[in-house]
Amino acid sequence: MKQPGQQVGTIVGSSVHLTGAIKDTSDITVFGGVDGEISSDEKIIIEESARVKGPIHAKEVIVSGYVNGTITAGEKIELNSSGTIKGNVETKDLLIHSGSVFIGKCQMPDRQGENEEFLPEKENDGENDDKQQGEEKSEDEADQEKE
Repeated sequence: MKQPGQQVGTIVGSSVHLTGAIKDTSDITVFGGVDGEISSDEKIIIEESARVKGPIHAKEVIVSGYVNGTITAGEKIELNSSGTIKGNVETKDLLIHSGSVFIGKCQMPDRQGENEEFLPEKENDGENDDKQQGEEKSEDEADQEKE
């Protein structure tokens, strides 16, 4: 039931198959099929019975059905255990539940300097590699001397 001041969003029924773009400023819930772009300023929910082929853009996206296309979410993407995403995703927060299928790449924006500590270390011109190889040789030689 609609609450006072609450906007009613778009609902694509389970027996409906749309071809073309869907755009709404409020929530969009898909139970049926959509071939085309889905865009919302709020939340897009792809229910278990839904099949979507095309890009999705929203603040938040929840996938329990099947999506073949890129997903861009300003805040969060959630892939439930019954869901499948075949395509790249871009979001700040990604939640993938066990049993789901995700085939694609994920891009998450870098928070200011937060990922600096995870950058690969500089190579040290193989100095440590030589030392490790030397240690391995000396262990092998020691084993041979024991025999």
